[in-house]
Amino acid sequence: MAKQLMIYDNIQPLSSDAHRDWTVAVESYQFASTLISVPLVSSEIITAAQEFPIVFSKVSEGQYIPLAIMGLREGENLLIDADGRMTTRYVPGFLRRYPFMVGTGKDDSLLVGIDIESPAIVKDGSKGQRLFTEQGEQTPFLKEVIEFVKDYQYRTDVANIFCRRLGELDLLESMTANVNVGGEAGLNLSLHGFYVVSKEKLKALSDENILDLFKKDGMELIYAHLVSMSNMNTLTQKVAEKLRS
Repeated sequence: MAKQLMIYDNIQPLSSDAHRDWTVAVESYQFASTLISVPLVSSEIITAAQEFPIVFSKVSEGQYIPLAIMGLREGENLLIDADGRMTTRYVPGFLRRYPFMVGTGKDDSLLVGIDIESPAIVKDGSKGQRLFTEQGEQTPFLKEVIEFVKDYQYRTDVANIFCRRLGELDLLESMTANVNVGGEAGLNLSLHGFYVVSKEKLKALSDENILDLFKKDGMELIYAHLVSMSNMNTLTQKVAEKLRS
């Protein structure tokens, strides 16, 4: 079955009738071991910028999303080890909310869903955190999950507004990164299809637009993104280490 939203296989609405005896035990991040990037929300950018290169991906005309780069070769996440552990201090919320996510109902209300084919699901309830009590009430664990995924969705909407503003100001430019790993006898890698903030276009903004970005914390996020690109060196080193091993 084709993956839905990168790491999900079969998302179904949570139901106390269908999932009453289920538990959840996320024991590793192996489910994301083939991802070379994951989405970020704007509130994560400053923290994530300390460990990941952060770029933008175009999802539709005028709309972009921020991404944390986690690998340089297709299907190889350099920041998840062989045991499925993240080697970074910070774990993006996109991964932390798995196997849950939020969808929209017919009346535009938010619905919490779960990937029923996730390896983190324990249908016999033998380990992990219960979702519902025997009476069908939400457990404290599930209540925390619901608050988290709803807050994540809200922050995603905020990130969309920020990225839309970057597009309106024409600050983003397409960029291709050519990386040589291991010198002359090494491997040449090319990353393309992503966008970065143009320093030249940023400097050319009017004082009014600069002030508007500053007051809405946009300048802080832009500078974090620009500084984060130095983390590409860490990924390059990890690829070189894999080639030598």
